[in-house]
Amino acid sequence: MEPRKKLKRVVKRDGSEQSFDVLRLTETITACLQGVGEKAVLAQQFSDTVVVRTSNAVGLVATTELAKIIIEVLESYGCAAAAEAFAWYRLEEEDLVSNLRVHTQTGRETQSQRWHRERLARSLMRDRYFESAVARTVARNVERRLVATGLRHVTGRLVAALAENECRTMGLRGEPLHSEHLGIDRRQLRAWLGGECLPAGSGDSAMPTLGADGQDARPVLGSELLARFALEEVLSTPQLEAWRSGRFDLLALGDWLRPLRLWLHPHRGEHEHDFWKRVAAARTECHEVQVFRPASADNGALSRSAPSWLQAPGVNLRLSTSDPALALDWAEQGLWHAMPVKAFLQADDAILAQLVGFGHTTVQWQPPRRFPAASELTERSLERGAVINLVQLAATAGALALEDFLALVQESLDLACGSLAMLVRRAKMAARPRIVLLPAGLDAALELLLPDSALRMTRSRQLILTLRDRFERAAKAHELRLEHSNPPHPQAVGTRLADRDGVLGPLVYRCGWLPGQLDVEMVSLALDTAPWLEFPAAKLYGSSWSEKLLPRTPVERNSNQSET
Repeated sequence: MEPRKKLKRVVKRDGSEQSFDVLRLTETITACLQGVGEKAVLAQQFSDTVVVRTSNAVGLVATTELAKIIIEVLESYGCAAAAEAFAWYRLEEEDLVSNLRVHTQTGRETQSQRWHRERLARSLMRDRYFESAVARTVARNVERRLVATGLRHVTGRLVAALAENECRTMGLRGEPLHSEHLGIDRRQLRAWLGGECLPAGSGDSAMPTLGADGQDARPVLGSELLARFALEEVLSTPQLEAWRSGRFDLLALGDWLRPLRLWLHPHRGEHEHDFWKRVAAARTECHEVQVFRPASADNGALSRSAPSWLQAPGVNLRLSTSDPALALDWAEQGLWHAMPVKAFLQADDAILAQLVGFGHTTVQWQPPRRFPAASELTERSLERGAVINLVQLAATAGALALEDFLALVQESLDLACGSLAMLVRRAKMAARPRIVLLPAGLDAALELLLPDSALRMTRSRQLILTLRDRFERAAKAHELRLEHSNPPHPQAVGTRLADRDGVLGPLVYRCGWLPGQLDVEMVSLALDTAPWLEFPAAKLYGSSWSEKLLPRTPVERNSNQSET
């Protein structure tokens, strides 16, 4: 029996290791013999022979290699029928497992995933704190039952029920892996609240992520609950289906009871201290606070230091100024900020070089527009926002199918705007709320629709203007006011939409109206079509197309040349 002692571990198909069980090996061979009507009296002898032939495995053997040895032993002893039955069973099992699809709650084919035993094992370890060996055993038993049924399509609810049944059969704690109430159950609550684990934002991976030491999980958990409630209780079924399939995403869905953005500008004659006090109070009134300090204001020490002490967990503060000196102070502190393109280009060259060197400055551009009323200039709210996935719609329509693409865009816009209107209504916000609608992956969508570069340059302008018109009309049809200026940060929307499209790797769909990489042609196209642009200041500094953003008069050009 010395060889039996040497063989200690078996490597499973999923890469895990288990202790070698000679009794299970004997039972498998017995089942093969009895299945073809042969006597199983020699099953123990066959089992010992298999162990002997694996003696060169140095204590470790893969299940695939073990299966080959079993077939060879059965054939060498004249049990060809049993060997063939065992081989066919292995092939059929592998075929069923490889083609098994697990469907999500929507039950749609596009929402199904391939069956992975290790995914169920990880869920058991994460949600029920099972040890790895126990979780893998339960997952393997569930897989065997699924194979025995011969089903090719199963639901996640069925898999969860089978896992619960196996746990109870093995004498383990049996709790459902699936909860009907808001998609969050007690195991997740215990993990998040007890172990400083925070749920991922809506639309991200379901795996919890560890928070910082001492971080309070309740605000993040509240955001997760609000997002799930909005999806399951506020949105209609078509809207939820479109969101899940990645046709659009909703900005700050976990904070839909508050306005999405509040833009603050100093009142005429407002003291610096009073302004920053107003900013501090606004942090709890909305999801994101945008602060603008003009160069004409009194920007003293308080304006330089206030952004640092206003920062806090859960506070989204975005800074902008037309004062180059203040922008440089913020850049030295490592604070991200924006500048109007005119203020940036007219700043001193030495300051510009330092701003670009720190790498924390972006520039903003928008076409000339009506000067807002005084009340809107000092404080302007934005209730909600959505991002439309143009890449998915362009891929669905196909190359040159512009009419089909626009029809899909219109359908997605109607669903997205309907979702925004329902959320605003449930949150009891303004009668005609302001919203923002951003395209995601505009440059990639143009390449899919217009593969030829020459055709793309001639047709893109009209197509983008048509898209803008569709965006405006969709918002107006749902009694929403579309706003383009100072959109909130899209956070991880581009990554989430790419992930829902099944795009592998680090690809992120760019959110905004910029139709491609910054060069002379694309900037010219953007200036003709985009309602708002924001990009890193380093892209503008020293570029050949900076004059296109801020054209100068002949007098200014002559003055510049004389100074040079």
